[in-house]
Amino acid sequence: MPSIYINIALAFTISLLGIGVLTYHSHLISSLLCLEGIILSLFIVSTLTTLNIHFSLANIVPITLLVFTACEAAVGLA
Repeated sequence: MPSIYINIALAFTISLLGIGVLTYHSHLISSLLCLEGIILSLFIVSTLTTLNIHFSLANIVPITLLVFTACEAAVGLA
């Protein structure tokens, strides 16, 4: 496994742990930031995987993930 995948998995894990620790706080914006970190790491992994497997139909996956991220951020900030 290349080191970039290890770094992204570590970022995902740290963001996931941040949600577990920060959900007990009164400010939910920190949980929203942790969710954004999780989605960012998932986006990077899906983009790198799509580029590495050279499968053109899988190009829609990162774009769909970005659409759901925008909806999640809009609902979280409302």
